Amino acid sequence: MDGVTGLDVHTLGIIGLAVGIAIALSFSLMSLVLRGMPALHVWAAAFWLLTFAGLAEGYEENGSFLSAIIGSALIALANAAMLVGIAIHLRRPLRWLWPVLVIALFLMIQVAFLAWPPSQPLESAVFGLKSVLWDGWMIFFLLRAPRELRAGSVFTALVFMIDILFYVARGFISLHPEIESPELSSLLTTSNYLFGILCTFLLSTGFTLMLSQRLVYDLRVAADVDGLTGLLNRTALLKGAAPMLQANRELTHAVLLFDLDHFKTINDRWGHAAGDAVLKHFAQTLRLSGLPPRALLSRYGGEEFLLFLPCTSVSVAVGVAESLRALIESSPATYGGEPILFTTSVGVATGTGAHIQRLIDTADTALYQAKRTGRDRVEAMVSDPAASHAGPAPITAGATG
Repeated sequence: MDGVTGLDVHTLGIIGLAVGIAIALSFSLMSLVLRGMPALHVWAAAFWLLTFAGLAEGYEENGSFLSAIIGSALIALANAAMLVGIAIHLRRPLRWLWPVLVIALFLMIQVAFLAWPPSQPLESAVFGLKSVLWDGWMIFFLLRAPRELRAGSVFTALVFMIDILFYVARGFISLHPEIESPELSSLLTTSNYLFGILCTFLLSTGFTLMLSQRLVYDLRVAADVDGLTGLLNRTALLKGAAPMLQANRELTHAVLLFDLDHFKTINDRWGHAAGDAVLKHFAQTLRLSGLPPRALLSRYGGEEFLLFLPCTSVSVAVGVAESLRALIESSPATYGGEPILFTTSVGVATGTGAHIQRLIDTADTALYQAKRTGRDRVEAMVSDPAASHAGPAPITAGATG
């Protein structure tokens, strides 16, 4: 009976090792393809550390000082790597000092236990506490995942919760030796191997699901963002503005259309790299100017930028346009250590209804008027579906360039 049990445990150990190698290898191969996902590289390292820990602790069943220390260190490093990978994946701040301190603490306890062997219940309780601490730490991060990454994070958190329940159950049994028997001890040993194999597999599934969600989300964001300026692109702005217009059909909304004055001259004189620097500077200046919370800012095309201001009156929209025009005029871009002065013309359109394209067309007409009458100025027009035509709104024009 003992020989069969030992053989079963040995077989389970070989299976666990094979599963660990397969998972670590698959994550490593994925990391060669998905180079832009740093969490994947960290998790691949974590699975290799777990595999090496199994090898280190499995060389001698009685457990020498060296194998126990190496195994404990590798398991601690694997837990820390998983935690760091989760923090990187979810883009949450994590100070490296705390994982390092936890690793050092439990390694010191392991050395003390090897020098002064404790009772079996105490050793099991400390080992379980270490596992519960790491699991709880990772669950804390996972349950704070943003909505777009929540499904994979919740699944992975459930795996760690199951792991906690397993160690709590084992700790309960170890603290009540009266219920222990040879059959129960054999069952616990076998279940420990089986659970380790199952938990490793489920963790790899959870991490893979999290990576898939991150990849899909990043692709969606990339599809909505202008690659040069980091602003929304035209399609994303139209998609974002539509529900706000639909929900507030009776209110006045505003569109501000910006065009960088004489931008071709900047490209011809300084080069296209300088032109890109000016575009990025313009976008960053507007982004940091204190726009209203629900405003949508996009690169509309070339050197044109569009700002959508929902539920905004004519006077407020013109005031915002004039302040941004003046801000750009006084904020030169820098390229090669030299300032590049430039200005912008702004066309403002305001109106009611749920037609964003009508507002944009009217703003484009107002922008043309601003450029035709001297540039570096603001022109406004009213776009009203109830009116037969759109006419200029009375404003105070900006300085001419």
